[in-house]
Amino acid sequence: MRVLQVVEATTAGVRRHVQTLASTIDRRRYTLAVACPPVRAQAFGDSLFVADLQRAAVPVHAVPMLRAISPATDIHALRQLVQLIHAEQIDLVHAHSSKAGVLGRVAARAAGVPSVYTPHSLHFLGIQNPAKRVFFLLLEQLAARLGDRIIAVSPGEHALMLAHHIARPEQISCIENGIVAPQLPASYDRVAMRAALGQSSDAALIGTVARCAAQKNPRLFVEAAAALLRDLPTARFVWCGGGELQAQAEQWAAARGIGHAVRFLGHREDVAALMGALDLFWLTSNYEGLPTAPIEAMLLGVPVIATDVVGTRDLLKSGAGLLVPPGDAQALARTSFMLVQRRDRREALARAARRIAAERWDAARMACETAALYDQVTTAHADRPRWRSAHYQMSIR
Repeated sequence: MRVLQVVEATTAGVRRHVQTLASTIDRRRYTLAVACPPVRAQAFGDSLFVADLQRAAVPVHAVPMLRAISPATDIHALRQLVQLIHAEQIDLVHAHSSKAGVLGRVAARAAGVPSVYTPHSLHFLGIQNPAKRVFFLLLEQLAARLGDRIIAVSPGEHALMLAHHIARPEQISCIENGIVAPQLPASYDRVAMRAALGQSSDAALIGTVARCAAQKNPRLFVEAAAALLRDLPTARFVWCGGGELQAQAEQWAAARGIGHAVRFLGHREDVAALMGALDLFWLTSNYEGLPTAPIEAMLLGVPVIATDVVGTRDLLKSGAGLLVPPGDAQALARTSFMLVQRRDRREALARAARRIAAERWDAARMACETAALYDQVTTAHADRPRWRSAHYQMSIR
């Protein structure tokens, strides 16, 4: 089966998900190719997405796409996608995130092939303007009519899709994210890494790995760090991940007088080594699908404290970490202070998290479940009368 992965967001969690799927799915039965934009933000890791796929012998096709609505660019991208589907004899399109989700499903319908869509969190949840939020919800509902199946990456996201009537219940499947367990190099020097990150003592080093964007709420990270520093003045904090709010987040830290203690590192490729140096992992998101960075922290034995939002709640509610109310910097600081003071609690939490993560969020399981869904969708499509709207295809061209 020839499957085209359509991706607009080529960094962070989506990047990892597609790379993991490409490396773990049965390549004897499934031939994957990726359509994504050319490099747009070198500092955010865009170029590494393409390079990693090419090293894995996954063909990559450059299709210019913008995150914002842009009629001229979007129509051009649709034409390219339809042509690509025909030229590569694609059997199934799998689109990822909101923008590629719309473009990929429209292109698949125009080309007469089935499609699967994974939102990786619902974009409209982060929109504050009520009218704009309703518009993007309606867009999700309309696009769902053009596709065959939608994948929720957590039970919480699945419930949210049903509550918002994103699609018919039978269209929505839940396949939880999975990752390949991170490996630290044999020569790993935790003390040296901690010193490189600004913590040369045995005091707490707290960090996160996330895009520095509104969804991940770096302002809350800064405010919680400021609150905790009042009780633990020797603590240090690091944010690993580039994004549009990095410069502003640095300004927030400076304005709070904690610029010396909070570092925004931008994009890094040595994520596992960085995580292994942490005492606590924070995730301050406003909303999620099912974040993979905390899973990596769990597998490395780093206790996780995160905001109690959809997706993250599914990760931690079974005892794999601790949850605090969204937006509550004081609660995050208090919970962190308690864990820093209680080594026995940290170690017990780390042991439980490592066990739960290894059992539940495995990459091979995710790939097998995704492959099974591909089979279901293509079989159902083959059993239907095959139709293609010539008028619709001409309008795309």
